Amino acid sequence: MNKQIICMFSGQGSQYYKMGKELYEHNEQFRYWMDHCDEMIFPLLKTSLVDVLYNGKRKSEPFDNILYTNPAILSVQYSMFRVLKEMGIQPDFLLGYSMGELHAAVVSGAISLEDGIRISVDIAKLTHKRTQPAGMLAIMGSKSIMTRYPDLFHNCWFTAGNFQENFVVSGLPHAIQNLHQNLNKENIISQILPVKYGFHTELIDPIEEAYTYIFKDIKVVSPKIPMISSLQSGTVREPNGDYVWKAIRYPVNFEQTVQRILETGDYIFIDMGPSGTLSTFVKYILPSGSDSISLQMINQFGSDLNVIQKVRTSLC
Repeated sequence: MNKQIICMFSGQGSQYYKMGKELYEHNEQFRYWMDHCDEMIFPLLKTSLVDVLYNGKRKSEPFDNILYTNPAILSVQYSMFRVLKEMGIQPDFLLGYSMGELHAAVVSGAISLEDGIRISVDIAKLTHKRTQPAGMLAIMGSKSIMTRYPDLFHNCWFTAGNFQENFVVSGLPHAIQNLHQNLNKENIISQILPVKYGFHTELIDPIEEAYTYIFKDIKVVSPKIPMISSLQSGTVREPNGDYVWKAIRYPVNFEQTVQRILETGDYIFIDMGPSGTLSTFVKYILPSGSDSISLQMINQFGSDLNVIQKVRTSLC
């Protein structure tokens, strides 16, 4: 198979307790890198992230404490990428979604793993301390719903376009709850995401000044694996602090980005995220008759080892 490979990295909202647990127990490479990340996270949080993920909590319980979710998503996706490399699969491009742009920068070699973990923890601490609680709602429908029902979306912001019939909005908790209830009355499906802060909106502006100090001593180099930007056309030359800030402050243009990629040819998209959501988004974006394919590494439904084997069979 000679199509170029694009690895995708998801952000807040894709996490859940027990994510990657089957791999942690049965895949030596995944367990090694998760433990390695855990060693770097422990001094920052005074807690074992592995214990938080795999001991005590049920998968169905909300995993929404950003102090843990931020470094957890990075750790799982980085470890998944190492599993992919062990399988002999090397991506040609990386594509991040929201905080996943930082994760792509780490995988690309532009930012070290240790620095990436520290950045993710520092952003989490700042967000938790200095921004007011908010919510995020994924909506199954066209963005035109916002213009058809403007009163319902009062005090809500458009934050991401995933595919033609799926987008995300953010707002204060009461606004998101009201929107969710009113959309149900209109028979429009929506889902509250496990994200308690208003990323991609002005609600996180209070951390901007303090955020600049996070990258003060961070060494950033050119990516060794090209990063495709979800913010602008083309690739990311230097994923520095300013770029990462824009990635979490401004709306995600995932649908437009993938459509732009597909204009240049057929690709293999591989979702490094724990839920396989980006893989699903791509499947809905692919035009009829496309020779591109979209794969996921794991998902929240279990059988991670079987899913990994399907990827291996498809590509090796």
